[in-house]
Amino acid sequence: MEELNQKEVSRLRKEIDSVQSRFFHLLSITSVVMMVLAAGFVLRLFPKLIWNLDALETERYYIPQSLCGLFCLVALLCWYVLQQRQSLKSTQKQLISELVRRETAEQLALIDPLTEMDNRRHMTRAIASETARADRQNSMFAFLMIDVNGFKQANDTLGHLAGDQILRELSLLLQKTFRSSDIISRFGGDEFLVLLVDCDQQMAVRAEERLQRAVAEWNKGEPIKGYTMSVSCGSAVCQKGVDATAVLTAADQAMYQNKTAFTPDNQPPKAAAAVV
Repeated sequence: MEELNQKEVSRLRKEIDSVQSRFFHLLSITSVVMMVLAAGFVLRLFPKLIWNLDALETERYYIPQSLCGLFCLVALLCWYVLQQRQSLKSTQKQLISELVRRETAEQLALIDPLTEMDNRRHMTRAIASETARADRQNSMFAFLMIDVNGFKQANDTLGHLAGDQILRELSLLLQKTFRSSDIISRFGGDEFLVLLVDCDQQMAVRAEERLQRAVAEWNKGEPIKGYTMSVSCGSAVCQKGVDATAVLTAADQAMYQNKTAFTPDNQPPKAAAAVV
């Protein structure tokens, strides 16, 4: 489906370019024809420029008819050009509208509507791209899986609107905490996934610790009355030649191990990262 959408967008772009090319050719042909007609018109008005007077004496009676025909030809040509120009403009407008609609739909398909962050579909593309880059450049990257502790209970106690606000607040917190080069997505439900670009084991651990500090700081302001945020994290580092799916699974398992040790009265265990 994604490949089909890309082909459709590419086809629309080519059709728009084709319309623009046809419009340019139409203008070129029109310019040449108008120049030829203008030259003929001038020669009819000033025949002495190329013909002798004796020859013109026999043709002077045909000059009005020729000029009339010339004017008719010019009028028809102008009408044709205007019609073609209008048709090409209409076609181009339709193609551009369709292209904008397709590209907008494609963009919306990659965004989570609640948090306005990248969704799982976009993250899947990013993982494939980053894996290829890591293989080419012999670099490392890390997955950081994040889950909101006690989210279902908060949803049931405070209501679904408060639950939505929790997810939005966490998404904003993630964007402020991590680098602009990192890719953050809502992976599903109350789970978020961060792809840490050019990241080794120590950097992944520090990223987890930085997030926990940011959550603790957020709680001090009590943005949501009656709610204290807590998150569980798990990370895994991917190296060249390693299956990214296995690394993602390792990060997910590390997050669940972190989560099982959580209770409302204590904090999650110390962050740790694994190299797969």
